[in-house]
Amino acid sequence: MPPVKLAVEVTTCTADRAGVGYYTQHLADALIATAGPDDQVILIGNRAVAPELAERWAGRLRIAGARRRYLWMQRDAARLLEQSGADLALFPNYLAPLASPCPYVTVVHDLAIYRTPQFFTLGKRAVLGPMLPLVAQGAAAVATVSEASRADVRDLLGVPDQRILMLPGAPHPQCRPADPAAVESVRARFGLARPYLLSVGTLEPRKNLPLLLRAFDRLSDLDVDLAIAGGKGWRDGQLRAELARRLPSGRIRLLGYVSQDDLLALYGGAVAMAYPSHFEGFGLPVVEGMACGAPVVATDVPALREAAGGAATLVPPDDEVALAAALRRLIVDPAARAQASAAGLRRAGRLSWEASARRLWTFARGVRGARTAPPSTIAPPIRPPAGADPRDWAIAATVAYADLFDAAISVGDLERACWSARLDAGEVRRRATRPPLAGLLALSPGDVLTLRGREGLASRRADGIARTEALLARHRRVIAALASLPYIRMVALSGGTAHRNARGGDDIDLFVVTAAGRVFTAYTLLFLASRLTRTRGIVCPNYLVDENNLQIAYHHDLFTAHQALSLVPIAGLPLFARFVEANRRWVQAHYPGYAPRAPAGPPLAPAIWQRWSERVLGLAGGPVEQLLGTAWRYRLGRRAARARSADVVLSGGVLKMHLSDHRRRVLGRFGARLDELRQRWPAVVRARP
Repeated sequence: MPPVKLAVEVTTCTADRAGVGYYTQHLADALIATAGPDDQVILIGNRAVAPELAERWAGRLRIAGARRRYLWMQRDAARLLEQSGADLALFPNYLAPLASPCPYVTVVHDLAIYRTPQFFTLGKRAVLGPMLPLVAQGAAAVATVSEASRADVRDLLGVPDQRILMLPGAPHPQCRPADPAAVESVRARFGLARPYLLSVGTLEPRKNLPLLLRAFDRLSDLDVDLAIAGGKGWRDGQLRAELARRLPSGRIRLLGYVSQDDLLALYGGAVAMAYPSHFEGFGLPVVEGMACGAPVVATDVPALREAAGGAATLVPPDDEVALAAALRRLIVDPAARAQASAAGLRRAGRLSWEASARRLWTFARGVRGARTAPPSTIAPPIRPPAGADPRDWAIAATVAYADLFDAAISVGDLERACWSARLDAGEVRRRATRPPLAGLLALSPGDVLTLRGREGLASRRADGIARTEALLARHRRVIAALASLPYIRMVALSGGTAHRNARGGDDIDLFVVTAAGRVFTAYTLLFLASRLTRTRGIVCPNYLVDENNLQIAYHHDLFTAHQALSLVPIAGLPLFARFVEANRRWVQAHYPGYAPRAPAGPPLAPAIWQRWSERVLGLAGGPVEQLLGTAWRYRLGRRAARARSADVVLSGGVLKMHLSDHRRRVLGRFGARLDELRQRWPAVVRARP
């Protein structure tokens, strides 16, 4: 398999990281550990990561851009991805750039923003609420961490099951029953002289700490403290008030944000860990507590039930009496504690970051394979039948390929466009008129080849040529105007127009080369010009590359090779010659007789005003190109996401805008047609006079 370049957003991996930050850290570490020999993991962000991570990830980090994450995500993340040349990007914290230059996976841990909006600030609801469907719609896959969240992603975001990727979390790799000395050290540092219950999580409403405080009030007869570990969150006014009333008792210990090493020791020393959350996507503290040997009591909500796997005590949400009773049992019954600890260790041992990382690598290889489309993955089996002359089979296969488009092919065209063989016109003519090809092919008086039974395509060919010439004549002025726009360097006919196979109601497909770094600006000008001339939908520039990307980067297969050799230049002949040389080697691997086609009439010369207008536009060229790139990636990316089988590339220097993957369908049909010819071949050979 070809190597994969995977980018991971690490904006949450700061020194004071919490749940999503640790999820990102552990998954990034696992991706690095499970990467193939030539794979690359690139880590992008907008602020410094924790010092120990900066040291461990040295050489992989790309940190730049706005400090505010929402701004960075839409303005700077796409630029970092484009500069890195990533094949796939992972955004582990819900949001992703709407104009990503490469396919991306976004991780939606839960949809509490929809399920429990009352626990979020107005700002979070205003940003996340409308953004999540857009991000999910444009993603190559939406990852999530539990079956409960998978159901919500499907039902609330409308993402089909086949586009949902399971990447559940696991305990911190260092989680294990703590060394007694480490436990004593952390207890001394935090003043935990008595046995203690532990609560872990950011201080925000969804974690439901007021319920735990009320349950703890019911344990006042026991010699036990409550240690609360977690950084400041949002909408914590009620919690602060309840804490203030209880702090004078000396039984509540507010530890604030604690380091990972301290947290692991705190887990190991706790009598029990309480996690009474209203709603979760996974519940990482639950599995980390179990992995450190802490008995766990949690609320019976779907994701926590799933994460606990039967190894935690679950109580109904909002039931302080049940919560207090479950905690009391673990405090007073050493046997119950030991049993719960052992069950938790077994459950935690079945979870693995490496398993999620390997699942993502598998998906990334599939995405890269689809983008680069190596011929071996989709090429039809063109091998000749047993005993057949390869040159006869090459001629038959080439005629069969043209037939897929209801087209005949002239002997002259077959000379330069014969698959897998270099043959002159005389040899093509001789072979076509003697067995075995004479039983499969018909040669018309106009020196045109068709399959037997399809001779009518020969006369249809003449009609197609006439219709194509009339179509081009009607729109020649528009095409000339488009070719003279700023940053347009080369224009060629492609598709049915290049094959002169018009049937009426056709469009004119254009292959365009632009100035380096101006592909989005050029496309915008082409779009506006076709709108002004009311030819949008008739004159269609649907494949643009800039002059630094002349070699076709995607799909070096038979279909794309045939498209390349069929191009008919209209403007920019010197650059067309460079394009031919840049692609000659791989095209000739399919078509050994490949030679560029002659221009369609006198080549169009660039207008005098073209370079002057470029100087004016160039005053703000970089920012304008970046802005237009963002806008077009967003618009075209959304259209591609809605299409059933799009073939769209929106990376730097390449715009490939085929909302229907015609290439794969043609190659599939071609494979079936060749199978039919193979079956007929023995009978044709036996029929020789």
